[in-house]
Amino acid sequence: MKKYVIFIVLICLFFNANAFNSKELLKQANDLYSKNEFELASKKYQAIIDSGYVSSELYYNLGNSYFKLHNIKTAILNYERAKLLNPGDKSIDFNLELSRSFAIDKIEALPELFFVSWYKWFRNLLSVNDWAVISVITFLISLASSLLYLLSYKIGLKKLGFWVACICMLISLKAFAFGYQLQKMQSALNTAIIFTPTVTLKSSPAESGTNLFILHEGTKVDILDNVGEWRFVSIADGNKGWIKIADIEVI
Repeated sequence: MKKYVIFIVLICLFFNANAFNSKELLKQANDLYSKNEFELASKKYQAIIDSGYVSSELYYNLGNSYFKLHNIKTAILNYERAKLLNPGDKSIDFNLELSRSFAIDKIEALPELFFVSWYKWFRNLLSVNDWAVISVITFLISLASSLLYLLSYKIGLKKLGFWVACICMLISLKAFAFGYQLQKMQSALNTAIIFTPTVTLKSSPAESGTNLFILHEGTKVDILDNVGEWRFVSIADGNKGWIKIADIEVI
């Protein structure tokens, strides 16, 4: 028993030490950024991420550092990573769009049906954790309302319990679905940023493939398929082609 206690204490000490180190590095990084030491700040932010701690704020700060260094492709990459974790953040959206304005490729996205855009907008208002909290709270309210419906002898209370239970259960299920979709997006690893200054997309996964079109660093692509070192990608306007994995960085 004593061995287990010692083991647990050591684990707690380890995580507390890691948390302390991360906070200390974050403070150092923020101080460096405020002093316009953007290259040193970016290294500190990256060290925190490499230690296993990630957050939308951290990726956002790292993106800001790279933007100040005029490293647009890496700024876009980190803003995209921040957006995955917190899709409703307006500051991330603004800085991401600003960074994209400096990219060479100006690609117009295919139009979406208005209700699809509204659905995505509403889903992206909150983070995965926020939707999870809403789902749990409304589920508990639904259970309590169900008990009110089952145990109450008054017609008015039974009706109230029934409708509140139904509405809260629907909200809980929808919030769970939103959170699940966002979680899948975060873990899918099916989007990337082009990191090679200029790259030619091919009609097949081989150097002998026909040249289709040229893209430049900073452009976002969706990964649809893979063959060896090649990835089949599409861009926002619907064009598709094969590109080497060495030319992209997965978001």
